[in-house]
Amino acid sequence: MSNLTEYAKNISPSLYEKLKQAVETGKWLDGSKLSEQQNADSLQLVMAYQSLFNEQPDHFSIAKGGEIHMQNKKELKDKFSQRTLSDIHLLDL
Repeated sequence: MSNLTEYAKNISPSLYEKLKQAVETGKWLDGSKLSEQQNADSLQLVMAYQSLFNEQPDHFSIAKGGEIHMQNKKELKDKFSQRTLSDIHLLDL
């Protein structure tokens, strides 16, 4: 495996999810902080994986084929207006 795409083809979906969470939070699952190099490398691997396997991309993520997926304002409003009260968690303070 000599390049990033080859690595991305061979990681499991669960490892992808762990890397994605680490990039999003800046921390590994054990709570330790990612170094700048770890963050950069993990982000590149997450993006490469998404470009290969992301069939249903979220707004501003990498879609299968490597294109950035963006939704217009109407699509986002429609997506979030479909939520019901059961989707919202209310806290009593």
